[in-house]
Amino acid sequence: MNNKTNNTLMIVGLGELGGTALELLARVPNIPKIVTADFNEDYGVRKTNTALMGAAYASLYPNIEFRRVDLNNIEETAETIKEVNPRIIYSAVTLQSWWVIDALPKEVHKKLYKDFCGLGPWIPMHLLLIYKLMQAVKVAGVSSLVVNSSFPDLVNPVLAKVGLGPNVGIGNIDLITVPWRKVVSEIMDVPMRSVRVYIFGHHYSSYNLGRTGTGLDAPYYYIKIMVEDKDVTKNFDIRELASEIPKRAKRTTGNQINWIVASSAVRIILGVLNDTNEITHAPGPEGLVGGYPVQLSKEGAKVFLPEGVSRKRAIQINEEAQKYDGIEKIEDDGTVVFTDEAYNTFKDLLGYDCKKMKVEEIEEREKELDKLYKVFARKHGVKC
Repeated sequence: MNNKTNNTLMIVGLGELGGTALELLARVPNIPKIVTADFNEDYGVRKTNTALMGAAYASLYPNIEFRRVDLNNIEETAETIKEVNPRIIYSAVTLQSWWVIDALPKEVHKKLYKDFCGLGPWIPMHLLLIYKLMQAVKVAGVSSLVVNSSFPDLVNPVLAKVGLGPNVGIGNIDLITVPWRKVVSEIMDVPMRSVRVYIFGHHYSSYNLGRTGTGLDAPYYYIKIMVEDKDVTKNFDIRELASEIPKRAKRTTGNQINWIVASSAVRIILGVLNDTNEITHAPGPEGLVGGYPVQLSKEGAKVFLPEGVSRKRAIQINEEAQKYDGIEKIEDDGTVVFTDEAYNTFKDLLGYDCKKMKVEEIEEREKELDKLYKVFARKHGVKC
């Protein structure tokens, strides 16, 4: 293992999320060298140049260069990673952006994306490319920390089971912390900067809280609210407080929210690069299911437990809550077992028959699910 990484940041995937994160990072004064990477060379060069030239309008001139990578070619990707030897790799790759399903008619979406079904069954779409990237990192023999944006609540623990786990994820639980803070600051008439929250919870709760103020039906959801150094959690009925989120903290929808998601990624990346030791939230730290408060440092992200909560309890919260996203459990070899509701829903609506998915089946399952979903989407008037 080559432990002499430099301070370079490598961004793999320059789509809407990765490209937005690049734009934000390019405008950070004194940002270390950035190496961007994408399969589409012409697009990647254009995207990189756009970030460079945009930063110049702020009199900032970051050192950014582009490398073409094909994650399907693990050996070549490993050679590129070995040559760059980055301190951090930010992976923004997926084969199905999360908002793709939202294009379905509402009544169809409701049947396909529901409690005990959720995002879990889509894991082949989110797992395949980061799985190949993590294999390339291992082959390269570098000690780079990997920050993963692709459904890290589930992807990170699955990969950790086979020795390929990213260090931490972004978004999801982190995306609901600021809405909680905004609501509390308005109700208590205090500055938002003085409000802190500590949350344990899975993607399911974060997704629904931000949109409809629901999601607290998932078992074991936990929240602690602090104003300055005072615990004010008992001042609120948490369900009533949650119902205020869509009113007081409503956000743009669809892929327009990527500016917030990218901001979450940038905070985690900069916290590690700059060894800030700050407390934030992130999904999938230390190969764990779901989301947690974490402390950022040059070593990466470590779970940060508020007083009165045990690590065992925090893990239990998330392992129980993942069932609402369609995941019954993750077995010791990384096999994902889906809930009966998820299995039956996908079998009945899409013709996708998969109760368990082994890691070695990812590529085959991704092709099958992609083909079936496109047929299903076109049937309901969605072009894809």
